[in-house]
Parts: sequence; C-alpha cells; structure tokens
Amino acid sequence: MFRLRLRARARRTGKVTMARLAVLAIVVATASTATVQRSYVNDGTAPVMDTFTATALTAPGGTAATHPGGTAATAGTADTGLTFTVVPVRRPSLTIAKTHAGTFVQGQDGVYTITVGDATTAAAPTNGTTVTVHDVLPAGLRADRITGRGWRCTPATLTCTRGDVLPAGHHYPPVTLKVGISCNARARVTNTATVTGGGDPATRTATDTTTIRHHGHDRDGRHDGCDRHDH
Repeated sequence: MFRLRLRARARRTGKVTMARLAVLAIVVATASTATVQRSYVNDGTAPVMDTFTATALTAPGGTAATHPGGTAATAGTADTGLTFTVVPVRRPSLTIAKTHAGTFVQGQDGVYTITVGDATTAAAPTNGTTVTVHDVLPAGLRADRITGRGWRCTPATLTCTRGDVLPAGHHYPPVTLKVGISCNARARVTNTATVTGGGDPATRTATDTTTIRHHGHDRDGRHDGCDRHDH
C-alpha cells in the first residue's frame, strides 16, 4: 500500500495550494520514507474539487501498490507517481449590507434595513450555530424598534440572533431598524452593523453613511419634535 500524506490549503476561489514546501510520502511495503518536494506537486484548479499529481522518490524493490481514490503506483528505482483528489473544506462566508431610503430629517423618523447573506454558491451553508447581527447607532439617532422575520431581537442592545441554516447563495429575511432623529443631529452620520457566527470565523461589517437635513423654521409645514426649537 502506498500512503501519501499531503497538507493542502483550499480557498473558496482560485487554486488549492500546498500548505508546506515539502510533504511526507510513506511506502509501507518497504518501511521507507521519501519527501515529495514542492516542485513535484502539480496544482489543479477548481474550488469544489482539486486533483494533485505527486511524485515520490521511493526505495527500490517494491511492488505495484494502489491508494484509495488514486491510480496504481509501482515502487522501483524510478520515481513513483500517484494521482489523487483533494476536496477543499468549504466554510460559510457571511455578507452584510446596510441601507436606508431618502434623506433623514431632524425631528422625524428614519428606517434602516440590514440584510445578511451567505456569499455565493461556492461557499458552504451556515452550520446551525447562532448568527448575530449587532448595530451601533451614531450620536443623534435613537433606536425606536428593531425587528425581522425569524430573528430574535433585543432593542436594548440592538442585537438580533437566529440559528437556522442558511444555504449558500441565499439571504435571511432583512432586519428593519426604525430610528428617531434628534433635533441636533449632525448633517452626515455613519451607521455601522456587524454579523458573526454561523460557522464563519470572521466578523463582517457594513456601514451606511446618512445625510440628515436640518429641520428649519416650520417651513416644512409639519409639526414635529423640533417645533419647540423654532421659537
């Protein structure tokens, strides 16, 4: 039996590459070992499945041997070639987007929408562990309500969680955050939201820069929370 141990690193896109410059090949029949040098390994391409052709320098006197999932290899004075398949480990890759509509106005309400997805079909589904969305409001904005279908939201911390599996290339229902805009809010603010969990080791971040219009002196013809500042 010809056993070949390789350490490979797989990414969601691009080539599968060797994690080290040398890997160990063990020829069990002769109890000898050989090093597969980096130059002897041919990288394949494909994010889902990759094929390597590795050549190990083996001791003479061996007989024909096979490796599960690989081609027959014969040990002898010449190099021994073995072709086998490596399946990269895929992970979920969460995405987060944060948007709002129109221009906010001092003294009125505004709405943000937060959408969480799982990248593309090249990623893996989430693994059923908790996915957490957290929003951080800038000064001048006050959270009135945060909701989302299937989400468990805590208004006090502006946090929403869920644990259902999200298939690759899909999105969860959006989270809606309604805010009140203070009378002294700055003309331009940035709202930030993050998402973590689901098997994705990274923290993903989205920002939304928002323009806030000054209330004015009742020229909008509306009575709102800033009217008392106009007199």
